Amino acid sequence: MKKILVLPLFTMESGHHRAADALIDSFKKKNSYIQCEKLDFLTYLNPLFEKSISNMYLKWINNKPIIYSKFYKHFFFKKSVILRSIYETLFLEKMEQLLGEKQPDLIICTHSFPSFLVNKLKEYGVCKTPMINVYTDFFINDLWGINHVDMHCVPSKEIKNELIKASVPKENIIITGIVTNDLVSKRQVRQANKKKTHILVSGGSLGLGNQISFLKQPVNSSFVEYRVLCGSNAKLFNEIVSLNINSIKPLPYITCSEQMNHLYNWADALITKPGGVTISEGIKKRIPIFIHSVLPGQEEINMNYLEQKGLVQKLNRNKSVEEQVVTFLKNPTAIININKAINLFLSELEMYSCEEVASYIVEKVTSQTSNKRVQYLDQIFSRIYCGL
Repeated sequence: MKKILVLPLFTMESGHHRAADALIDSFKKKNSYIQCEKLDFLTYLNPLFEKSISNMYLKWINNKPIIYSKFYKHFFFKKSVILRSIYETLFLEKMEQLLGEKQPDLIICTHSFPSFLVNKLKEYGVCKTPMINVYTDFFINDLWGINHVDMHCVPSKEIKNELIKASVPKENIIITGIVTNDLVSKRQVRQANKKKTHILVSGGSLGLGNQISFLKQPVNSSFVEYRVLCGSNAKLFNEIVSLNINSIKPLPYITCSEQMNHLYNWADALITKPGGVTISEGIKKRIPIFIHSVLPGQEEINMNYLEQKGLVQKLNRNKSVEEQVVTFLKNPTAIININKAINLFLSELEMYSCEEVASYIVEKVTSQTSNKRVQYLDQIFSRIYCGL
């Protein structure tokens, strides 16, 4: 039995959890001898501590976005000796305690914070367990552990080249894109000459509804139909219900990947934020993606990359959102250009499915474990031989 410990951050739903869940599902489907456990390190320390930190983060990005943006870029997008020292002092011993209790055969990090701590333990020789980084944004912030990581599942060719320049062996880097559930990676032929344009709107798993006020603009219900993913935001869900518009249907948080796949197949366009996993799902489904808002920090950096690559279209808040989307969808040149950008991005992937990634991980880790066992036996026999 192989034990895999998967480390996202926070208990609230996020791209870190969705990528973790996708991998765990793939491990379970293909390998019955693998036992996976997903665990939030902050909750392990103290559930109340995790809740207070996550609440503070949500209030910060909503109420003081400019300050949070500056903080993130200063402390996470540049190497901050102060922040690293604080994390190491406060949390390193607890991470060592956690790994001692769980005794995993493999550690997978889908967030930079646990990756930093495990990497430090490996650097100090305290931890020998193989470790994998699974990145859930289109960039790598400077908190991620790098030098003692056994495998990097990176989102793009650019990130692979960046790690190679940082002296990471290229054989330890796999371009997987941002890992998503395989149920939302299969294409379905769209219906031609439909009477209505179907628009799927997502505010993220938290349903940050104050960013999508455009839904209150006049809607041409004869030609456009909306489905709105409200996440865990009950207030947003009730507000949309109160609009009493038949062509705008709110949906609560969806945990079923198959249901999400049906929604993507239904949609002609996706209006969302530049969160890594949702964007990746849209790219794999080859749906034109429009950005309605950008949260400070990670999403700002994601947005810069996505715009440069021509993978998304940014909406102008001063114009009718509906008109912008419909006009784009009716423009053959615009559709050709975005399809070219998507095809180029996908052509650079070295692995296309989560199942393929999971199989490769198991094969590589099993091989590493076997090699270490052989090396250990060789050392024992060498000592015996020298003692004769």
